Amino acid sequence: MQWQGDCGTIRDRMKRSRLENEIPGSVALLAPARKADRHLTANIGMLTELYVNGYSFEEYLDHLRHSHPELVDLLSHERCCDSARRIAEMNMVSWEFEDEKVGGRGLAYNFAQKSADNRKVGMTTLLKCFSSSFEVPGQGFRILDVLGGDGTVARFCKTLGHPTPTIYTADISKFMIDACHAQALPCVRQSATRSLFRDNVLDGVLIAYGSHHLDSDARRLAVREAHRTLRTGGRLVLHDFEIGGRYATWFDSIVHPYSRTGHPHAHFSRHEMFHLFTSAGFRDVRVFEICDPFTLHGSSPEEAKHNAIMHMYEMYDLIKVTDSACDIVPCLERHITETLGPISIRQEEGRYVAQIPRHALVAVGTKLTYDS
Repeated sequence: MQWQGDCGTIRDRMKRSRLENEIPGSVALLAPARKADRHLTANIGMLTELYVNGYSFEEYLDHLRHSHPELVDLLSHERCCDSARRIAEMNMVSWEFEDEKVGGRGLAYNFAQKSADNRKVGMTTLLKCFSSSFEVPGQGFRILDVLGGDGTVARFCKTLGHPTPTIYTADISKFMIDACHAQALPCVRQSATRSLFRDNVLDGVLIAYGSHHLDSDARRLAVREAHRTLRTGGRLVLHDFEIGGRYATWFDSIVHPYSRTGHPHAHFSRHEMFHLFTSAGFRDVRVFEICDPFTLHGSSPEEAKHNAIMHMYEMYDLIKVTDSACDIVPCLERHITETLGPISIRQEEGRYVAQIPRHALVAVGTKLTYDS
């Protein structure tokens, strides 16, 4: 059966993961032919630093004015001016989710996210957390995805088939925002600790799928920035994994030793999440666990399981897990089963679904009227 031992298939897939993720710069990321009048200025020396591929910061703002004017309206003039001077700083500190040239695992991560619904159970729950009725918010509801990568949550929303909120994707990684921009999604490159958005303009802020990459100081600043940018009644939803839990163990015992980049990041306790929210001024704070499994599809049970295992390999770029392509699937299946639990298979709508169990820790808080 091809899906359990075809080393050539695995090698071809690994090769495609590198080739297919090359950003189509000749199509989507060309700098504009002429420059419009500038409303935001920056130090001339900093203009040589590219904000995203093919664009200085000012050029990218000009592009947004035409492609996503509603996003530009939400940005702060003062913060954008300052951000133009911070590009070199962002370029210096961002590496883990850049491309392989700087030792990052951005290529492999983006390849794993081509299936935007691989975390649909958890993503749907997170979206529902923004609503008091626990329903996915509708059109006109504006959410900033602070650690949005290449726009996975935004792309997932488009698969739901009904009016969904507008997701503005942000990330500090140039490689991630290049990929997001190439898909014509509304996005900005910024640090989680210093948002470009104005005060009191967002309905929701999501910090998820990477919150553990923020150190303790950055977590505090990111939560405070969320509070500043939310309107009255707006909610912050924070997602990560609980210290001592199975998925934190997965990171410590599998991802850290076997990933291209390692993973020396601390996860969250319930107390830390609660304290971060209340210290920033959020009220009605709740901390709870959600089901957030990986779900991958296939035309047969074997293919579905194979796709699930290789998804984990690509998502965390586990290039050190074994020296032989033939051993990746059996070796990684053993690690998954021992650390997270067995991979289950079910039939759904004429295809097979493989599910890798996972639970996440979530905090939700509201900015109330009397908050400053």
